[in-house]
Amino acid sequence: MAKSIRVSDGMYELASQAGEAMHRSLAEQVEFWARLGAALDAAGITMEEAAALLKGDAQVKDRILEQLNAKRHAREFKGFASIEKRKKQFEREVVEGKRSARSLFFIDSKRAREATVLACEPEVAGDGW
Repeated sequence: MAKSIRVSDGMYELASQAGEAMHRSLAEQVEFWARLGAALDAAGITMEEAAALLKGDAQVKDRILEQLNAKRHAREFKGFASIEKRKKQFEREVVEGKRSARSLFFIDSKRAREATVLACEPEVAGDGW
């Protein structure tokens, strides 16, 4: 459900101009910026670091990439172990009859048979995906 928010006149104009240049509606542009900000925040990148990156500061870029790679490697290792543990638990439950093998499918067979595959084209030729 859509909700309304208030933004300054300056932000409204910036989002309107940027959205027009990127073929996005005003709402889509504001949502894009919000998601981008949330991603930067989640990655631990400060506003100052983001500004330095946009200016091409190689030292900031290298430091952030090192931090992100360290976090990614730590997360991958823990994630892999967790997935393996969960997989073995599911296998035991299937063997013990506590769960059916079909319960492990993400999409049930009926929905898979009824599904329609759609191919989407880019809005502007040559822009890619």
